[in-house]
Order: sequence, then C-alpha cells, then structure tokens
Amino acid sequence: MAYFWEGKIADVVYANPELDTVKILWKDEGDDYHEHYLEVNEEDDQFKALLEKVGYDDIDERTKAANEIVRQEFKTAFTDYAERMGMNIDNVKNPEYKDADYFKFFVSFSPENPENKERLFSLKLNIFEQVEVKNSDVSEKTKSAKTAIRKSNDPIEALASYQIFRNDKSEIKKDDEGNVIGVYVSFE
Repeated sequence: MAYFWEGKIADVVYANPELDTVKILWKDEGDDYHEHYLEVNEEDDQFKALLEKVGYDDIDERTKAANEIVRQEFKTAFTDYAERMGMNIDNVKNPEYKDADYFKFFVSFSPENPENKERLFSLKLNIFEQVEVKNSDVSEKTKSAKTAIRKSNDPIEALASYQIFRNDKSEIKKDDEGNVIGVYVSFE
C-alpha cells in the first residue's frame, strides 16, 4: 500500500520524550511542507513502511541533530539573558553547583517536570549513539533492550536496559505477554 508521504520525506524525528511517536516532515508537489505523526508500533503497516525507508538509527540521529540545534539556540539565548541581567554562576568558584542538577535528575526524577523529560529524551538518544548499541547484533535480546530504552519512564530504567549491551550476563525480564518488566544486571 502506498502512503501519501512516500517519496516525499524531508525529515523524520521522534516527536516526544517517550519515543513512541514520530513526526514525518514531507513536501507536497507545491513545495509546501506538512507534518504527519505516526505511532511507533512495529505491528502497524504504515510504520513498517516507514522503517523500510528510514531505520531506527537514522531516526535517532535526526532527532539528536534537531534537539542539538534547539539546545544550542536555548543555551545562546540563556547566556545572553544571563549576561544582560548580570547573572553568573561560576562552577569553579562555586563547586557545590557543579553536579547538583545532574544528581537530582537521577535521584529525584519527576516525569511531570518538562526539563526532566527533555533530559531523559537526551539520555535515551545518547545511549543509542554508544558504539556497543550502534554495532550490536540483531537478536531478540538486543531488540527488546532497545525497545525497553525507548519506552523507559525514568533514567534508571534507561540505564538498566543499556546494561544489556555492556554486560553479557545481563538479562531482559518479560511478563507473560512479552512486555519488558525489568533487567537483571550481573556485577560479574
């Protein structure tokens, strides 16, 4: 079956931090751009057709690039604002600020906090950029681990699922329906 966006794709990125929806940017015959949103569902024929054109790794890379542009724009705007307002937090002079936000993200993660959701999204993308994930063999174990990373609801879940690629003795645990419910991580 042919879909209206086929042969017209300009870009495909994840549309949310949960990585369960993609945004397809496509160009019509009049050179106008349109967005089409699609659920990440490997059972859906339209999503399967998209994966034939653009793979998960490509979507991850495109999303990371788009987020980096937005992050740089925000960083520049914030730096300009801080300079205009005379604000300056120097981590060398104030080391107590250096890692505080980083640790809060892991120990006090709130899925309701937009900044936390964005950081989780960035963490997931970063995990998919790691050599051991990029170059992993295609198996049920690695496919389940990648799905678990995409669907993780907090940074600890994402990092636990990442251990499948770093530790051969780690195992994915599934319920009776085949849904990932946890990860066993060996310390050996």
